Amino acid sequence: MNKVIVMGTNHTVAPLEFREQLALIQTQNQSDDADALCQGKTSDQSQIKLGTWLQGKYQIQGSVTLSTCNRVEIYATLPSDQDPDQLRRFVTESFQLEEELVDKYTYVYEGLVAILHLFRVSSSLDSMILGEPQILGQIKEAYSTALKDNTADSLLHRLFTKAISVGKQIRTQTNIASGAVSVSYAAVVLAKQLFNHLKDKTVVIIGAGKMSELTVKHLVENGVSRVIVVNRSCERAERVAEMFNGMPMVYQPNLNFLAHADIVISSTAAPHHVIQSVPLKRVMQKRSNHPMFLIDIAVPRDISPETAHLENVHLYNIDDLQAVVDSNLQDRQQEAALAEKIASIEAMKFHDHLNSLGVTPAIKSLNQKFQQIAARELEYCLKKGNLNREQQTAVSTMIRSLIKKLLDSPTRHLRQVAVNADPMQQICLLRELFCLDDIDSPESADNFDISE
Repeated sequence: MNKVIVMGTNHTVAPLEFREQLALIQTQNQSDDADALCQGKTSDQSQIKLGTWLQGKYQIQGSVTLSTCNRVEIYATLPSDQDPDQLRRFVTESFQLEEELVDKYTYVYEGLVAILHLFRVSSSLDSMILGEPQILGQIKEAYSTALKDNTADSLLHRLFTKAISVGKQIRTQTNIASGAVSVSYAAVVLAKQLFNHLKDKTVVIIGAGKMSELTVKHLVENGVSRVIVVNRSCERAERVAEMFNGMPMVYQPNLNFLAHADIVISSTAAPHHVIQSVPLKRVMQKRSNHPMFLIDIAVPRDISPETAHLENVHLYNIDDLQAVVDSNLQDRQQEAALAEKIASIEAMKFHDHLNSLGVTPAIKSLNQKFQQIAARELEYCLKKGNLNREQQTAVSTMIRSLIKKLLDSPTRHLRQVAVNADPMQQICLLRELFCLDDIDSPESADNFDISE
């Protein structure tokens, strides 16, 4: 009987410097030479898949590798009597890492704990941003790659299919993924509240810092069709505008570049306000006071607080956006309790199901053993007893009923043990007591039920 294990590291247990050393693990084709693998080299003569290497050198039955910017994990199956630290040894040896660092910055889970861990990962309960949607797609991709490479065995197939299902279930039955939980996306949410939709809206980005770029990216993904990039340096404005297929413009204190702006995002390093109330008022008059949504992400602020008093000007600074983020994070954390409960219940159910699958072959062998013995004895009885057809049927029915009653108690006991504990010791004892490994071929019991 095989068991599920996971060995990995993530943002909660290891610094970036350590995670970077494992980045090569996500490479699809790697050499079977450990030194070459560490150095990122490949051999044209012997390119093999990571999972195939694990199966060959470390006796791993099946594997799926999940590698993202925040985690590297290997999910694997191996016989229940084998040491799960094989995966830790693989990482230590293959990437030539110090054993103390690997012990300190990695985790190894098995059985129910490993199953629950994957379900929590697929539900984004283990993510840096609670409720983020990307992880489920990354799990699907890792599983798909393992299927393509033929490294995912039947147990991992069941596990990852269920994990993806649990991830979807939690997103459907809870609000863990609702609400903006980043400053850049909070700006999008507020803009939608003001304009209802962002289709055909024009966004002006002033300064073009990293946060502004990310905010504009979210706005474009949500329907904004025109981007204007304003900067004191025309060269810088052109470079950023090219990212969004936008129009570059040079900053002017009269703010005429805001004449057609619906959304303004400012993030400069200026020591003073780059958007003042008086010139903005003139711009608003020229545009008949058509609503304008201003997002000031700069510290110190780029936009004068006085502009908020102008008609149809809606100003938000970084603290306003952070308040939206904090509120949504609090809501998500409340939903996380329900999500944790669902993940735990589903992990327990799946674990019990796997254990029941483990005892099924033993139960089948026990039943087969009894039927073979009964078939031989019945054949001998019929030859000696000179029974008619009706009597033969009655004897056959009686023996079948007797076998069912005799096996009822051990069958129920095995299934109960499978739910509550590791059944391997009981299974081994059962096979030894009844010599189940010495049973004849199934065909030997074909003539047992002569009534049919």
